[in-house]
Amino acid sequence: MLIENNFHYPVMLKLTGKKCVIIGGGEVAARKLNTLCEAGAEVTIVAPEFCDLLQKTAQKYNCQLISDCYKTQYIQQAFIVIAATNDKTVNRQITADAPLLCNNITEPELSNFTVPSSFSQGDITVALATGGMPAFTRILKRKLQQVISPDMAEFNAFLRQQRLLVQQIPSTPAQRTAFWRQILTEDIINLVAAGHAAQAKENILDAISSFRSQSQNGPR
Repeated sequence: MLIENNFHYPVMLKLTGKKCVIIGGGEVAARKLNTLCEAGAEVTIVAPEFCDLLQKTAQKYNCQLISDCYKTQYIQQAFIVIAATNDKTVNRQITADAPLLCNNITEPELSNFTVPSSFSQGDITVALATGGMPAFTRILKRKLQQVISPDMAEFNAFLRQQRLLVQQIPSTPAQRTAFWRQILTEDIINLVAAGHAAQAKENILDAISSFRSQSQNGPR
């Protein structure tokens, strides 16, 4: 019988300065550590022993390593807890004790959040989950990485800059929303994907110039 995945609420968390704790010192814990640190979390790792990769990552990000078995005191006030030991019983106890968010690596169904497969290109982040089909997830991820290219990321940065300029044009929020919906079309994105980002940018700039003129010449 197929068990339905019950993780249905995707979010992007702001972890800068947040206390996160990993219980476990193996390679899985090391991978979790790297992604948490890249997100700006303040991470403490607790385990009797630590693998080389984890120690190197902890040193790189100046994380605290505590050489000890799990104790409840270590996860008090933690925003995220990763139960990453190789002992299911211990991981279950960690999950039960966690004050907020907990990811259990041995029994994910006991977790209250899961970490999807993801990749970033510039300021664009894509997260992908297939409900328990990792092989299919890898294929889809490769496909999406072909679409979210460096050119697309650079175009996104360009759009963010232009959005700030449009906000300075005398207009209402509704007018600005309508403007972007009209000009930012699939055809524009297709230009970027086809290697014609310069043309796409020119189209956007022309539209902004027209929007500014309409605003200046409109009824006062």
